[in-house]
Amino acid sequence: MYSLEVREFVSNGAVLITILQFLSGILVCKQYVLNRTTAEASPLPFVFGAISAGLWILYGSTKPDNKIIFVNVVGVLLMIGYIIVFYIYTIKKSSLVKIIIATAVCIFFLLWYVSLEEDNEILLSRLGLLACSLTLLTVAAPLSKFFYVLKVKCTDCLPFPMILMSFFVSAMWFFYGLLEEDVYITTPNFIGGSLAALQLSLFLIFPHKPVLQGSSKSILA
Repeated sequence: MYSLEVREFVSNGAVLITILQFLSGILVCKQYVLNRTTAEASPLPFVFGAISAGLWILYGSTKPDNKIIFVNVVGVLLMIGYIIVFYIYTIKKSSLVKIIIATAVCIFFLLWYVSLEEDNEILLSRLGLLACSLTLLTVAAPLSKFFYVLKVKCTDCLPFPMILMSFFVSAMWFFYGLLEEDVYITTPNFIGGSLAALQLSLFLIFPHKPVLQGSSKSILA
């Protein structure tokens, strides 16, 4: 009975913190609006986030699981909103449009497969595996700027709120997976938490704003 209560507490906590993770994108978009540009930021965290949430909706509908459906419907709606904001303020609109078109094509073929697959167990396992993979890509997406950060020695292009929340979400679902003894939950969330921790370490090493190398010279002059 105690373990059941613990599982319920952890699962509810995971649901709550997942929604908070989705909402953390508001802080990132706020910076885009204030700066009037997305600078060198990547849209991939939002795009992968939308795809991942969509896959979990399909997974939750197949299972079925109302908690998974509810959380990820919220996620999809928010990610679409973030992508729209990103499109407004990015100078690389054509690149983003290409990504959106490619994503739409992939979703179309996925829905086509789901409508054809008659074995519910096979469909559930494949959707679960695919959803876990996309979740990892969502967490790892900011790493697309990893080498850029090392080059410029500045983390201004990394979405700190989203990365921090990704770490907490992965940790919560990892502990839930341990309680359930489910390797399909623990494995991806352990990897996701590790990737998020790696990204967070960059904020400890490099400043958030670029350092003007010529500033000290101008003062001495």
